[in-house]
Amino acid sequence: MAFDIDTLYGKVIRRVNKYMGTVKLPGPSNIEKLRKLEHIRIKQYDKAFAQELNSIVRRFPDLESLHPFHRAMLEAHMPIDSLKRKLGQISALTRVLAAIRDDALFQITQAKSRGQLLRIRRAYLGRVWDVLEKNRGVFREVGKMYRALRRLPKIRRDEQTIVLAGFPNVGKSTLLRALTGSEPEIAPYPFTTKEIRIGHFEHHFKRFQVIDTPGLLDRPVEEMKPEEKKAIAALRELADVVVFIFDPLQDLQEQRDLLTKVRDLIRAPVLVVVNKLDAAPQAARQLADELGALPISALTGEGVERLRAEILKTLGWYHGE
Repeated sequence: MAFDIDTLYGKVIRRVNKYMGTVKLPGPSNIEKLRKLEHIRIKQYDKAFAQELNSIVRRFPDLESLHPFHRAMLEAHMPIDSLKRKLGQISALTRVLAAIRDDALFQITQAKSRGQLLRIRRAYLGRVWDVLEKNRGVFREVGKMYRALRRLPKIRRDEQTIVLAGFPNVGKSTLLRALTGSEPEIAPYPFTTKEIRIGHFEHHFKRFQVIDTPGLLDRPVEEMKPEEKKAIAALRELADVVVFIFDPLQDLQEQRDLLTKVRDLIRAPVLVVVNKLDAAPQAARQLADELGALPISALTGEGVERLRAEILKTLGWYHGE
């Protein structure tokens, strides 16, 4: 997909030159025949430019139907309304180029020599280039958004979603693997080097997705970047249940503060667990008792099936083992 105008322009020129090599008109080579050939060439240029421009617009999905999570991820780059305007600008260029085409076609009917026809063609292409050049920034920004769209995590709308939250190194990724029984899918956020991990598990023929979003929920709101706040807002729409993981070996007050923040930011039921029964069994059980939480070991699997049952009960899908 050519979002770079140099690439787009060169692609059209090559395509039309190749096509014109196949065009054969009967009769002697006179000015009338040259006019017809140039007429065909200019119309082919216009058709090819219009196809390239329209294909850029068509590559984008219906922006109004985007999942709130995906919408927020894109808006970390550019407001959706701004993207719509830029796509509209690109679409409108087909009308601008059609007017340039019509002017060139009229001039061709008046041409008296091969030299005049060549000058008309060069003038036509020069005007087209000027239009594209003036909109170079629009193409660049739209290309940036398209690449971001292609990198968006594949969120399943038909699956209820469990979001894992907690400090770094509390065992979120390990718990994700324990719940899903496989290595998670990993995709970068389009606005950062951080990654989102997605796994799935089934219960009585229904599939659920589990999402670990490292780095988004482990800092005060006032320290978050704008894009992180948007991601949190998106998760608020995405999460059907949140599993908040405590680590008994890390600062407990900071983790309590983060739990309060999560409950404030995400309007979904929050299940609290204390991990690392394997590494610190006494501290983990004591903290779990204090919090009224479930002690688990994501590493060994202890307590994980009970957690899965609690998740399913919260979602209204528990039917026993």
